[in-house]
Amino acid sequence: MLACTSGGPDGAETDAAETADTSSGDGDGDGDNPGDGDGDGDGDALRPNWHQDVAPLVTEACQGCHTDGGIAPFAMQDYAQTAPWSAIMADQAEQGLMPPWHALETAQCQPPMPYKHDARLTDAQIQLLRDWADVGSPEGDPADAAPLPSPPNLDLANPTTTVTMGSPVSIDAQGNTLDFFHCLSLDPGNPEDVYLDGIQLIPGNREIVHHVLIYVDEAAASASWPGGVLQNCGGGSGVSGQLISAWVPGGLPMEPPAGVGISLPAGSRLVLNVHYHATGGGPTPDDGTGLALRWSTDKPEYGSIFTLLGAPGAGTSLTGPFSIPAGASDHVEEYEWVVSSNGNAFPDSVEARIWAVANHMHLVGVDMRAWIEDRDTGEQTCLVHTPNWDFNWQRIYEYDAPANQGVRVKAGDIVRVRCAYDNSMNNPALVNALAEVGLDTPIEVNLGEGTLDEMCLTAVGVGIKGL
Repeated sequence: MLACTSGGPDGAETDAAETADTSSGDGDGDGDNPGDGDGDGDGDALRPNWHQDVAPLVTEACQGCHTDGGIAPFAMQDYAQTAPWSAIMADQAEQGLMPPWHALETAQCQPPMPYKHDARLTDAQIQLLRDWADVGSPEGDPADAAPLPSPPNLDLANPTTTVTMGSPVSIDAQGNTLDFFHCLSLDPGNPEDVYLDGIQLIPGNREIVHHVLIYVDEAAASASWPGGVLQNCGGGSGVSGQLISAWVPGGLPMEPPAGVGISLPAGSRLVLNVHYHATGGGPTPDDGTGLALRWSTDKPEYGSIFTLLGAPGAGTSLTGPFSIPAGASDHVEEYEWVVSSNGNAFPDSVEARIWAVANHMHLVGVDMRAWIEDRDTGEQTCLVHTPNWDFNWQRIYEYDAPANQGVRVKAGDIVRVRCAYDNSMNNPALVNALAEVGLDTPIEVNLGEGTLDEMCLTAVGVGIKGL
């Protein structure tokens, strides 16, 4: 339930544990410990308690990350592991910080349909956590335990194959240079044309993998790279390749709706453009980054493309050259892209539907929104709004709707992307990033790939009927 970062606040575990161990629960002075399940001394377990009430919620909502070996810094798989954090769990749930979910309904944005995998808790679930903390986080009686749901599985279901990078890379800071871009070529091994309906990026070393772009190399030109690695390949694929997906921290497997597939011709290779960010602690290896793929040989009704809109993708700036002054606390960059029919992708005769969106900024960013304006009516449809931007928790938001009910897009429509930035020392993420390179005051920030550069980029997954 807590953020999957390096740990909780100083003293948080001790303080919460003391609360759990010393509360009397019923206030009758008999010294009963609510954590032991004695409750009021009359045989009734104090409620809510772990076994009867809280364990099912934690299993369902938290154990995707908080498991032994998971991406969170500690596990929450039993009472002893979870109870010390009960007060902080309630605080973070009430603030909407955990479970992490950043695509919100706001006054500026009412998305046209729900998103899949919405991790937000209900008001009743949040109140349950608060009530549990307030009564001293009792354990209850294991004999009364409620049935537990299956923990969430963050892995791609039923992959057809899994492929891993051909040779390791090592990332080490070079002076103040912490960001590196290496391209990895993977052979999916498909002897015939297939259509992907599931893609999961497997980061080999989460300490240094910043984000990943995934391209199809139809000509298999990347097969000539020694060890399957092209170092310092910049922000692209290193070959002529079509972008099909991306991975960012917090990302789940990408699964298009039924009837949508991504073409992977026979003999193609897949190229991962991996943005590595050095830890500054010496050479750090990555020998395990790869992909889990699920495919079918049946051509789907909709083919899918991925388009990057904003900066440095497609679009025109509405605010002038990209530059965020040092110390600016409310700086805005805005872009628009007029949908064209170049390549016959979006003419009126072709049905094109948006099925996925993802915002992307770096550490100066604080608020980002993308919307589409109909060319005929001027009606605006908000695609996604992330008003409390957190670089550590990004994801591709997929609409929970059939392919033919996604947001229609056609030539002449306008897509707009608006990004707000805080380039002051009031931005904790910026303070930490500056400290990494020995700085304690803001600097001017410009457009670029590095962590201390910025972007204003929305990725849009579009299903095109008959593609």
